Amino acid sequence: MDNLATVTIDGRVVKVPRGMNLVEAARLAGVEIPVFCYHSKLKPVGACRMCYVAIEKVPGVVTACTTTVTDGMVVNTKDPRVVKAQQGVLEFLLANHPLDCPVCDRGGECPLQNNTFGYGGPVSRYVEPKRHFAKPIPLSRRILLDRERCILCYRCVRFQKEIAGDETLTVINRGARVEIATLPGREFDSPFSGNTIELCPVGALTSALYRFKARPWDIRSSPSLCDQCSVGCNVRVDTRNRQIVRLLSRENAAVDDGWLCDRGRFGYEFANHPDRLTQPQVREGTRLRAAEWEEALYQAAQGLRQVVSQRGPGTVGVLVSPRLANEDLYLAQRLARAVIGTSNLDYRLTPHPTVSPLRPDAASGSIVGLEKARTILILGADPLNHQPVLDLRLKKAASLGARLIVVDEKQTDLAAFARLWLRPRSGSLDTLARGLVHLILANGQVNQEFVDRRTEGIDALRARVADDTPERVAASTGVPAPLLEQAATLLATNGPASIVYDRDLGASDDGAAAVLAATDLALLTGNIGRDGAGLYPLVRAANEQGALDLGLMPRRPSPPTPSPTGGEGGHAGCPAGGMTGAEMLDALRAGQLKALYLLGVDPLRELPDDRALRDGLTGLTTLIVQDILPGPAQELATVVLPGAAFHEREGTLTNLERRVQRLWPALKPPGKARPDWQIIHDLARALGTSFDYAQASDVFAEIASVVPTYRGLTYGKVGLKGVQWPLDVASGQEAGSLYEDPGDTRLAFTPVAPSTARIV
Repeated sequence: MDNLATVTIDGRVVKVPRGMNLVEAARLAGVEIPVFCYHSKLKPVGACRMCYVAIEKVPGVVTACTTTVTDGMVVNTKDPRVVKAQQGVLEFLLANHPLDCPVCDRGGECPLQNNTFGYGGPVSRYVEPKRHFAKPIPLSRRILLDRERCILCYRCVRFQKEIAGDETLTVINRGARVEIATLPGREFDSPFSGNTIELCPVGALTSALYRFKARPWDIRSSPSLCDQCSVGCNVRVDTRNRQIVRLLSRENAAVDDGWLCDRGRFGYEFANHPDRLTQPQVREGTRLRAAEWEEALYQAAQGLRQVVSQRGPGTVGVLVSPRLANEDLYLAQRLARAVIGTSNLDYRLTPHPTVSPLRPDAASGSIVGLEKARTILILGADPLNHQPVLDLRLKKAASLGARLIVVDEKQTDLAAFARLWLRPRSGSLDTLARGLVHLILANGQVNQEFVDRRTEGIDALRARVADDTPERVAASTGVPAPLLEQAATLLATNGPASIVYDRDLGASDDGAAAVLAATDLALLTGNIGRDGAGLYPLVRAANEQGALDLGLMPRRPSPPTPSPTGGEGGHAGCPAGGMTGAEMLDALRAGQLKALYLLGVDPLRELPDDRALRDGLTGLTTLIVQDILPGPAQELATVVLPGAAFHEREGTLTNLERRVQRLWPALKPPGKARPDWQIIHDLARALGTSFDYAQASDVFAEIASVVPTYRGLTYGKVGLKGVQWPLDVASGQEAGSLYEDPGDTRLAFTPVAPSTARIV
C-alpha cells in the first residue's frame, strides 16, 4: 500500500505521509497555518483553535493540528469562515491580554504579535477594562510568570509531562480563572524548565536573567555549543554590549532534539563574571603583578627550562581540562611530549576507569540511534545528573516503545520509565552482569550467526561464567531470579538493544568487571554494529571524548605528531611511561614534582581541604596557571595566563557519540585574554620550538592528518551539525555505528577474568 496521501491545500497539490496532521502537511506545501498550542514535538490538543481550516465536504471549520490527512483531501485555509473564526480567536485572546509589547521580553519575536498582524481583525469589539494580576510570579529563581499574558496554550504543562516527564507545572482553577501554576508547596524545579520559555508563544514565561536586558533587534546572535556536559547540545549565543544576554536552543535533531537543560541554558554567567582574568600576571616576590604577554611567556618558559635542565622532564606535569577544545588538547599534548619531553600528562585528577576491550574507546552508536532500540540496558548510569538532554532522549525512546532495563541500587530518574528496575546490592554490579551473560548462554539465546562470524573466545567465556547461576546471583545481589530471567530475555530477543553505562563505573572493581561483562552481552546478542544497537560508555565532561581521542593520558598517547623541525617526529625524548593525574597529585604531596602547567584545571578547587596538596603546589619551582577565572591555585602561581571562554574562540568539541562539532566566536576575549590554543602555541615558541599555526583551523587540519579517526575532517565538513568520526573520505559518509563492516577483524570476548582486567 502506498504510504503517501495526495492532498490539495489552497490549490497546491502535495504528497505527504499518511497519518500526518494538516499543519505539517501545509508546511510541506509551502502554506502557513497559524498556531499557538501546536508544536511538532508535543501531542496535538487543539486548545487554541487558531489553526482552523475548511475541508471540502466537511461542514464548518476544523482544527488542522488534530486532523490527519486522507487521500484526495482538499483544504482551504483562506475560506471566509476560516478568516472569521481566526479573527474571533484572536479577539478573544486579546480581550484581556495586556498591550505591553514595548516592554515585554517577547516583543519583536512574538507569535501572538505575528498572528495578530497576519490574521487578526482591524478593531476589537471588547472595550471593558482588562484584568490585572500581581506580576511577575517567580515560579523558580530562573523562571517568572506574567499571568495576564498567558493564552492557555498549555505548551509548558505538556512539555513537562510529555518530554521532561516530571509534571512540575499544572493547571489550577476553572473557567475564566484558569492559570498555569506549580502544585501547592512546590517550586518549578525541573532541570529542563528553561525550555518552557522558548515554547511559550507569548511573554508569559520569561527568564529572570534575560528580563528587560535586550530587544531582538539590538542583539547579535552566533551559533555555538554548550560546554556543560558531553552531550554537545547546540546553542545560539545572543550578545549585547560585549556580554552574553541569553542562550537559546539551536536545534540539531541528531544531538539534542531541540532541547537544552537548565545547566546549559543558564550556565553562562561565569562568562560575564566581573573577575574574569583579562591580563597576564607574573610573580614578583610574594605577590602577582600585571605583565605583558611577552614577559609572562618568557617567565613561564624560563621556569620550565630551569626545572627540565636541573631536575629532568620527569618532574614536570601537565594537567588539562576536558572542557577545552580539541585544538587546545592536541597542542597541550604536543607541547608536553614533543617540547617539554614529559609524559606526565592527563585530563583527570582521579584514577582512570577500566574500559571495554573493544577499540576505539568510544560509543559504538549514535544518540539518535537510541530511538531505534527496542531494549536499552542502563547500567549504573544517571544521565539526568551527568548528561541531562540524553535523559530526555532515553525517555523518548521509551515513549516510542523501547523497553528500559535500569540496573542501579539507587532510584534514578529513569527507573520510573523502566520496564524492569534491578536493584543489586552495593558492590555486586559485576555479579549481576555476569549472571545475565550466564543466562543468555544457558538459555540458548545467543545470536549464534553473529558469534560465529564476528567473535572469538566464547568457550572461555562460557567456562568463566559457569558458576554465575540465577540462584547464586540472586543470593549475592538481592535481585530475584525471575527478574534476571526477564532482563536476559529482553536483551537477547527484543532487539536491537543498546547498553548504556557510565564510563566512570570502571573506576571501582565491581564496576570494572560489569563494564567488561557489558561488552560480552553486546557481542553474545549481536547488538553491535547496527542502528539501535551498541555500547554507550557515557563520558561526562564536554570534550572528554576528544581527550581520549587525542591521547591526553600518559599510557595511551596519540599517534605521532609532526616534530618541532618538521616531518613526523613522534615523541622523541619523551619517556614511555608517565604519571596520571591522580599520581601527579600524589607526587605533589610528596614533593616530587617541581613544575606544573594547569590548563583550565584547579586541583585546590576540587580538593580545597587537602593541606598536603596545597603545600606541594606552594613548593613548586614553577606553577603556570592558565584559566578564565581566578581560583585558589592562581594565588600560588608563578605565572598566570588568561584564556578565552567557549563563546570567544573557534575550535571543535567531540561529544559522547563521537560527533565533532564547531565552536564559533560570539565575542572577542576580554582585555588581553587569548584562546588557549594560541597561548600554548606562543609558549612553545618561547621555548624555542617552531610551532606555526595562524588560526585554530590550522591546528585542526593537523589533527585530521595524524589522528586516524579524524581523517578527512575539516571545519567545512563539520559545519553547523557536526560529523561523527570516522568519516569515509571517499564517500563523505559519517559513521553512525562502529563495527558495521566485519572485515578480517574479530571482536573478542573478555580475554581474562574480569576482576583482574585493568584496561586504561
